[in-house]
Amino acid sequence: MKHIYLICAAGLSTSMMVEKMKEAARKQGFECEIQAVGIPMAESIVSGADCILLGPQIRFEKEMICELAGETPVDVIDMRDYGRMNGEAVIQKARALMGETV
Repeated sequence: MKHIYLICAAGLSTSMMVEKMKEAARKQGFECEIQAVGIPMAESIVSGADCILLGPQIRFEKEMICELAGETPVDVIDMRDYGRMNGEAVIQKARALMGETV
């Protein structure tokens, strides 16, 4: 099972996105765990992550998160997809980062 983490400033603003992504993953038959965390938790989650997505409001932290994550893929959620709470687009992005086919 894949583990996807969404990181935002406090771990709260991405909660709705997590639910939308879980719904999209269920529809696709893609088994995964998705969790939102704040930046302070970043270091503790990287070892168990298969993919890390950053909220657009903290895109400036990408370099630091990439250094922590090592080989784990890291990217920023598209601002439009985030604003529209487009869980399907974001789960597809995560799957592509992990080399999964949709």
